[in-house]
Amino acid sequence: MLPWLDAGGQPPALRLFCFAHAGGGAAAFRPWVTGGRRTPVQVCPVRAPGRESRWDEPRLDRVADLAEDFLRAAAPLLSTPFALLGNSLGSLVAFEVARRLADRGLPAPVHLLVGASPPPGVEARRLRLSGLSDAEFTDELQRRYGGIPDVIRDDPDLLREYLPTLRSDVAAVEGYRPAPEPLLGCPVTALVGVDDASVPVDEVAGWREWTSGPFTRQLLPGGHFTVLDHRDLVLDLLGSVRVH
Repeated sequence: MLPWLDAGGQPPALRLFCFAHAGGGAAAFRPWVTGGRRTPVQVCPVRAPGRESRWDEPRLDRVADLAEDFLRAAAPLLSTPFALLGNSLGSLVAFEVARRLADRGLPAPVHLLVGASPPPGVEARRLRLSGLSDAEFTDELQRRYGGIPDVIRDDPDLLREYLPTLRSDVAAVEGYRPAPEPLLGCPVTALVGVDDASVPVDEVAGWREWTSGPFTRQLLPGGHFTVLDHRDLVLDLLGSVRVH
């Protein structure tokens, strides 16, 4: 299910599918749809199971399953040129979507933008949170990344409801072991906050090993969620992409 997406009428010049961080949902990108300057790019936030209006659906704790869930929903929309943008966990899901499209001979994205994420498999080797108690899990996630809203952290009932989704997303990162092939052929841009202590700036250069296309690294002010504050910068990057 893709919220805030009107697929009827004249197709846009380019669609941008946006995948949120662990524990996040399509709402993280809603300001990209409702605010900012007008753009020919149609921003399409992706809503995964186990959150928002899909709260009652089973949560998915594998990157591969999250990618397949998206592909089933979005398949009719991929005849129009599109790009993929992810933040943190969302970067891995967007990457896995792009690989599966290439592997099946389906249309490729014109650009993959990965935010707040080391290269595939790196975070899985050092992220060991799934065995922690709820209190330890919450404290360690907040220490490393931040991002759990105070309204949730300060309300035991809300936190109890939120943690299963967050845990399943963290399990997806911990369990992700990508095969070395296939390489992507599309351009890849890694977006990283200079104050993101969880993702060293130099580390994101490793994304270049996962594509035969051009690679660039874009430094942003801010921390782990800074990509969410840079809608116009991302759309400017896509504005230079030629679509056919």
